[in-house]
Amino acid sequence: MTTLSSRLEPLLAKTRTVCFGRFVMQVPSTAVVVYGPAEVETPIRYFQGQADKVAEHLSARLAEIENERRFLLKTDIPRLPLFGKVIDGVKSGQKIVFGSKDQVGYAVYSFIPVGKDLFVQYIDSIPPDEEIVNSFNAIASHLRPRAQDEIPAEPGSCIEGGFIPLEKEYERATVGIRLQEFPDVHISVDVHKNQESLADRSSPSLLREQAKQAAEGDGLGVVFARAKILRQGALQLEGWKGEEMALVTPAYKDDKAVHEFRFHSAGAVRDSLQPEIDIRLDSGVKDNRKAHVNPSISDEEALALWDKLIRTIRVRQPSDATPTMAATRQTPIGSVVRTGEICPQTGWWECTESKSTDRSAKRLLRAGEPAPLAQLDSKSGLWQRFFGERQRHMPAVWKLVGFDDQNV
Repeated sequence: MTTLSSRLEPLLAKTRTVCFGRFVMQVPSTAVVVYGPAEVETPIRYFQGQADKVAEHLSARLAEIENERRFLLKTDIPRLPLFGKVIDGVKSGQKIVFGSKDQVGYAVYSFIPVGKDLFVQYIDSIPPDEEIVNSFNAIASHLRPRAQDEIPAEPGSCIEGGFIPLEKEYERATVGIRLQEFPDVHISVDVHKNQESLADRSSPSLLREQAKQAAEGDGLGVVFARAKILRQGALQLEGWKGEEMALVTPAYKDDKAVHEFRFHSAGAVRDSLQPEIDIRLDSGVKDNRKAHVNPSISDEEALALWDKLIRTIRVRQPSDATPTMAATRQTPIGSVVRTGEICPQTGWWECTESKSTDRSAKRLLRAGEPAPLAQLDSKSGLWQRFFGERQRHMPAVWKLVGFDDQNV
């Protein structure tokens, strides 16, 4: 491990925990966290503060679908009977719409308002006879809002603005770290759950060999040979056995000599806690272009920063959970919400109906979820008493009586 320079010491003296997928890492407290593509079974996107814009997003998608209609043949219509259809999802305000981008299967989009935010889950091609609505509904019913620095206690996937306490066949999370003190240095982490096989085509040494062959084929072998390898070899990182390569790429024409570090591990088969992982550090980045400016850090500082950050990546534990209840008590005790309305505050909510049963009189409701029906006592007739039908579910008013960490 390289010692920290006088410039890195204050940067790394104070850190905060970032949650992505099922993992956490420590980053400088001044760092900007940028969430990239996320998937829980299928891709899902986040639109902050746009829960009230479902109709606008839906309208835009329907306009695209009408454009897609022009490419359908008459024989396609019977195969795609749901084309252009909009149905309600399981969550209040959720809309699911069907189109087709390839004229072979459906392109299905699910618009999910959660609290003040909007999530859009989608798949661009799925066979007409393959089920997707139930999967979308399952995710929508469990998806809840999450502040950027909130670390959930239970298993599940952290995505930008949200948390999904489920385990699915396919999961992916990506996160980027931007350093205000060194704006040209970009760090990224990409984890995705393997299926039945492992990908070995992404090892740094293999990619470097392919790049070498391409450079030699273009007559640039001499330029490629000027790259300086700072470190290379096998590396054990938390639960991953992988390969590390840290090098300085050579200057060429307008491109500067910059740092290009990478760690890759194929992970394990069908293991959400040991997915394929790809970690990168690039210096000299400006306007999302690599090798555009001279690096702001030295070789020794780049290695030290790399070592310090990547070794903090690990599986999230219950002990990592943040005390979110005390920090986010924005809804006062005594506030009410009606069945079907979005719950504004995670906590204990009590049904105000006097005839509610003990089992449903008080429930733990989570922010972003619709308030449920209440189970009420019912005046039973002869036949209802005979068959044991003494209860019914009815719309109700729920009152906030306590937060999750209180004994109420």
